[in-house]
Amino acid sequence: VLDAANGAGYKVAPKVFEELGAEVFTTGVKPNGANINERCGALYPEKLAENVRLYKANLGIALDGDADRVVMVDENAQIVDGDTILAICARDMQKRQLLKNNRVVGTVMSNLGFIKAMESLGISVIKAQVGDRYVIQDMLRHEANLGGEQSGHVIFLDHNTTGDGLVCALQVLRIMIETDAKLSDLASFVQRYPQTCVNVNVASKPPLET
Repeated sequence: VLDAANGAGYKVAPKVFEELGAEVFTTGVKPNGANINERCGALYPEKLAENVRLYKANLGIALDGDADRVVMVDENAQIVDGDTILAICARDMQKRQLLKNNRVVGTVMSNLGFIKAMESLGISVIKAQVGDRYVIQDMLRHEANLGGEQSGHVIFLDHNTTGDGLVCALQVLRIMIETDAKLSDLASFVQRYPQTCVNVNVASKPPLET
């Protein structure tokens, strides 16, 4: 099931997966200029999960409006966010000896389960500020070729210099096919920890270390 968020990927995304031989059920492919990200896409993956159940699909793929993010849903309708997708891709790249310097760039919002999953493989995690521009900045600074955010921005520096939801989804599909594994099997590698993010207004923001 593919949800293109009534955005930039509404036309090309279904074609990509159909041309590769997938049976594709689409939602969020009728943009009218005002309904982009409207209760659909990567920002609202719950609807995608419902459709995965409805169509008994192998997985769901949700892009956001400008298609630079992806959130996925496994065959059991469980949401697989950017942290877990990043972990799946990092493990695969390490196995294929493609993970540069054996490190990956996450953010300060990366789930502790992701950090521990990487530690279990001996992969070091650089924690960037939140925002894909900070992720790419730290990838260049620390000579890493994989980085991403919980929100679903995942950057494969060997392919391009920004997040691309289609490229990321295709990488996960490739891993599923090559390992003959369901998405739930791949995702089970990351045991997520409870996490809450709260914005707090402050008068100034000195470094916490001080």
